[in-house]
Amino acid sequence: MSPQQHSEFEGISLYERLPFSWVQADLGDLNELDHANHETARALQALAVYEEMPKEASSDSTHHQSPELLHLQVKVDVLLSLVGRLMSSQAGTPARHSVVLRGQSVEWSGPDHAQARPGDTGYAMIYPNPVLPLPLRLPGRVVGSVERSGARWLQTRFEHLTPAVAAGLEKMVFRRHRRQVAFSKGTGVFTETGIFRASKF
Repeated sequence: MSPQQHSEFEGISLYERLPFSWVQADLGDLNELDHANHETARALQALAVYEEMPKEASSDSTHHQSPELLHLQVKVDVLLSLVGRLMSSQAGTPARHSVVLRGQSVEWSGPDHAQARPGDTGYAMIYPNPVLPLPLRLPGRVVGSVERSGARWLQTRFEHLTPAVAAGLEKMVFRRHRRQVAFSKGTGVFTETGIFRASKF
């Protein structure tokens, strides 16, 4: 792996068990790439609105908001939850995989690892929020694999991301990583993988 490729597997990362699937595909279809980027950009925008929405009316950030606006936010929250459950029950979501997500790459281990090998291209389908089962369909190339804690992890570098998707993905990873660090203090969630003792794999 070149120094540039190696750097893509460093930095701020998000470790989670998420619904994930790998769909092998030729990335030469520009129309399909454009469609995937467009849908992923919209999904990232929806996730940002949902995850950044104030959840508690007693917080300082909501003191200056009108009761009507707070009531509307509660309604939107409930509606999104119901729609998410409906989508999940109708279409289903793929099996959960161990995922380490970064702005330019993803490493994953789980049931679909047998369907891919270094050199393959396709789409990493990631469902980052169980309440909103909107997939991020990220085009990429499997550039390597590593053995970690007795499991095989496939290293996948994203390709052909539009600026909107790249920026939205970076923001989501940063937002979720910050929250994960805050909630994981005193737990073993990071050391389970053996990867957070340093800033890189």
